[in-house]
Amino acid sequence: MRHLDDVDRTLLDLLAQDGRTTVRALAREIEMSEPAVRDRILRLERDDVIGGYHADLAPEAVGGGTAAYVSLRFGPDDAKAQVNTALEKERCVLEVHEVAGDDCYLVKVRVATTADLADTLDRLRAIPSVHSTSTTIVLKTIFERPLTVAFEPGD
Repeated sequence: MRHLDDVDRTLLDLLAQDGRTTVRALAREIEMSEPAVRDRILRLERDDVIGGYHADLAPEAVGGGTAAYVSLRFGPDDAKAQVNTALEKERCVLEVHEVAGDDCYLVKVRVATTADLADTLDRLRAIPSVHSTSTTIVLKTIFERPLTVAFEPGD
């Protein structure tokens, strides 16, 4: 991973807040020329620091009003590929994290209803190497924030 300087960090923070910000507005904000800002953004994209630009969708408006976290336990390490393939096919699976402890993965899902969640859990439990699941349904999201450039103690 290449070193990010203060200008890169500022650009990334501004883009994380609003990915549709124009190069002109970014250049004005950080007091650089538009071509210099454009070059930096292209370099950040090329270096995979910026992985893409996405719309922030309202979950309820697009059929994802019910969120849950599912802990998965599965067999030996060679089962990971099978589990990964099955999870990638589930459009309602938004995040998959390998975790420490008794569980293997923590999976974030979004579905329309609890009935849809039950169907999803049935499919996850049907993956041959999955031994067990544990589910926590989100009642209310207090806040979510976009990833920022640096995590400093106390931030």
